[in-house]
Amino acid sequence: MEIRLITVREDFEKAFKLLDHQAYPLSFYEYFLKHDLYSQNDALKLIGLFEENECVGTISYRIKKCQYLGRILEINEIHHKGIKAYKKLMDFLDVIASEESCNSIKICKNKAERMNYSIFDRMENYFKNLSF
Repeated sequence: MEIRLITVREDFEKAFKLLDHQAYPLSFYEYFLKHDLYSQNDALKLIGLFEENECVGTISYRIKKCQYLGRILEINEIHHKGIKAYKKLMDFLDVIASEESCNSIKICKNKAERMNYSIFDRMENYFKNLSF
């Protein structure tokens, strides 16, 4: 099993297949753009766990400053195929939190934070309406 920061389109496509699209209704373009600014310090970073070139788990996180706790690692999304993948990803995040001198780890509920109504949504809805 290999854990790596997802930065290339092929890895995003593999990670996108892992999502439950009923509970998480983002389009691929929104998912890609949401994690595209990974090089900025306060942007979301997407880590993937890959087993034999298949994505078996992802965690989206960012490091934030909290008034009372100092630096915290905030987990926005967790998607995985099994408890083994979940444990490996959480152990990896524990290491990241200690390296970044975070005082706490905050786990948020998985939610699809839609971007502003974009051209991608309009195009997607247009093509959906064309289908029979």
